[in-house]
Order: sequence, then C-alpha cells, then structure tokens
Amino acid sequence: MKHIVSIVSIALLLTLTSTTAQAQDLYQIRQTLAHTFSVNKIEINSGWDVRLIQSPKESPTLLMITTPCAEFFKEGAEPSLMVVEKYKRGGGWYELKPNQWMPRTTLVEIYTSEPIDRIELHKGARLTIQRFDFDSTELDITIDSGATLIIDTLDNRGTTCIDVHNGTLDLRRIRGRELNILTYGTCNVTEGDVQTTIPHTKEPGKEWKFRSIFLNLGMDLSMPLWNGSSHYGSPYNTDIAFSTHIKLTSNDMEIHRRLAWNFGLDVSANILQLDNVVKTESSRLVLDPSHGATPPRQTLYYWAVGIPFTLKYNLGNWGSPYSGTPIRTFYATLTPTLNFKPRLVTQSLDEDNSWSIERERVDILNRFNVRASIGFDCTIGGLHRVELFIDLLPTFNAGAEAPKTRMMGLSYIF
Repeated sequence: MKHIVSIVSIALLLTLTSTTAQAQDLYQIRQTLAHTFSVNKIEINSGWDVRLIQSPKESPTLLMITTPCAEFFKEGAEPSLMVVEKYKRGGGWYELKPNQWMPRTTLVEIYTSEPIDRIELHKGARLTIQRFDFDSTELDITIDSGATLIIDTLDNRGTTCIDVHNGTLDLRRIRGRELNILTYGTCNVTEGDVQTTIPHTKEPGKEWKFRSIFLNLGMDLSMPLWNGSSHYGSPYNTDIAFSTHIKLTSNDMEIHRRLAWNFGLDVSANILQLDNVVKTESSRLVLDPSHGATPPRQTLYYWAVGIPFTLKYNLGNWGSPYSGTPIRTFYATLTPTLNFKPRLVTQSLDEDNSWSIERERVDILNRFNVRASIGFDCTIGGLHRVELFIDLLPTFNAGAEAPKTRMMGLSYIF
C-alpha cells in the first residue's frame, strides 16, 4: 500500500531576505494508493501545502511527501497521510488527514488520473491545482473558512462551480465552458487569465437571511401509540386519524456547505374517529351504553397551529441538489404546537331514517404538544416531502382520565 522508495538529502536555500539564505535538508517518500473502484472526490484538511497534479490515464494515484523532518521516515514509522473511502452506492473519495505532527513546511503532491468532480477544502487547508484537465460535466469546489485555493492551470470542458466561505481563491489560468463563483462572508478572490465559453459569474451566495415564503399543502395519516394496557374498552379508542395541513415555509438558510435550516407556520385540521360510543362528562369522555341497534358515528374535530423548525442536509451543493437520486435532502423537524379545544360530533340515525348531528366542545386535549419528525425532500410522483413523525407529549390531558397515548404516523407534503 505504501513504501519508502528513497531517502534523499537535498540542500535547499530558503531565502529569508533578499541577502540572507539558509541551507536545510529535505527528506522524501512516495506512497501508492491502490483500490479497485473509481474515485470522484478529494477532501483536503489543514496543515499541508498541497499540490494536485494530473498523471497519465490508468496510472495509480501517488502521494509524494517532502519534509525537513527525518524522524518520520524511519523503517516502520512512515506516515499514513491520505485514506481512500468507499461509498455504499459505489465509487469513493480521497481524504488527506489534518496535519497534527509534521512540520507545516511539509509539501504534499497528489498525482492522480481519477475523474475528480468534487474538491473540498476544509478549514485552514491550502491547495494548488498545479495542472489538471477535468473532463467532467460539472466540477464542484468548496473552500471553507480560512482555506486557500490556487489554480495554476485548469481546463474543464463542463461547468466549474466554486463556493468560497471566508476563504481565498487565486485563479491564474482557467479554461472551460462555464465558471460560477459564489462568495460567502469576507472572501479574497483574484482572477487572472480566465477564458470561458459562457461569461463567468461571480456573486454573493445565499446568506443566512430570511427572503421568501413557500406555500405547501399536506396530509397526515396517524395512529395512537399506547402506553400500558389501559386503552382496552376506553372511550378514547381511535384507529387511523387524518389531518390536512396548510404549510408556510421560509427559504432554506445555509449554515455550512450542505447544512441549512428553515422555519414556518403549520395550520392543520384534525379528525379522530372514535371506536366506541361515548358521551361527555365534565371535561372527559365516558362510555355510553344507551345507544340503540344503530350506534351513532362519533368524531373529534380540532384545529392546531404549529411553528416548525427544520434542519436539512443536502446531498449535493446547496442550490445544486445531487441529481443522481430522486431524494435531494434529508431533514429533522421540531414543531411546537398549540391545539384548540375539539368538538365531539355525533351523527345519529333518527326514526325517520335521517341523520341528526350534534356538536359539543370538550376540553380533553393537551393544549400544547411538540411533534418530532424526520423525512426527505424528493421528486417522486409530485410529492415534495415525506416524513415520519411522533408527538413527544400525550395527546390527551391528565384531567381527561385518558390513557397516555401519543400519535405517530406519516406525513405527505405536496
């Protein structure tokens, strides 16, 4: 996997001033990264001066390390700086580990022929693309806070997208079809010889700002999650409950690379079909055995208003979802909810075979609840989001003398 090919001592003149120089020995090691799957991404961590250089097609990826520190090149003590990770869906990526033990003047050169389409520079990282011809349809580069990217020579027949987050970008020579640069916070961007078929863009990226609201409609199918066995024969027995929602959601506000958050307003109409015939007694429901041969139909109706807060993880760059799957983002949501007093609606068949309807308010619900949900954004059959949810507090209040049930189920948003 890796081996020392040579240890050489090189006299290097380091120019300290225009008239002062100092000699220093350098030591060098070459490592080969062997794997049977293709690699499409490189992650660079801080502490290195890294060069990315294209090698001939089908040649193995090589790591050349040059450092003034000899102690890391003793037999059996060679450093393992870069790892190869594999995706579950196939393919993989390289990650250069953070430099925590070697001199900061260490130079790392990466020679690869892999079809790279994504480069991530983490906080404080430094990378020079010394020479690379990216034969890709889209090259995505992310420069994190305090990181530096220098592009000496880059050719890309497709689109190059560069996100700069409080970092430094130095474009010296670049050729391609399209170049888009998005800057976040305080960035230092220098452009030299840039030639693209489509005029390139450089603009501020989406900041953590509220700008717009989106309207969606949704529905829930849920059922009670019982605690204990006291629900048998209970007047609160219900099977499948149904809810419709009007959801107002803010724009996604980026936190960092693939993370974003939003908030909104959720107004819902809820229907709980009761299994047993009941009547109200004070602020609770009790079983009513007085019905005739045709029992009435009884349902609880109520309105609820919630304020959802959502944390999202994007499968691609923010604003450019990963197009290889119908699932674009995963998310988790907490929704504090205010429930209004429900109405017990009783539909009875009269002697003349006509239905009569009675409505009465009953204060049996917990007025406040918190719903937790996980889900994903998708592009499946007109659906916008699908999520699994559970209420963290009991559905009914303590005064209703009801089992401590919580609702759980599936939500569909269009």
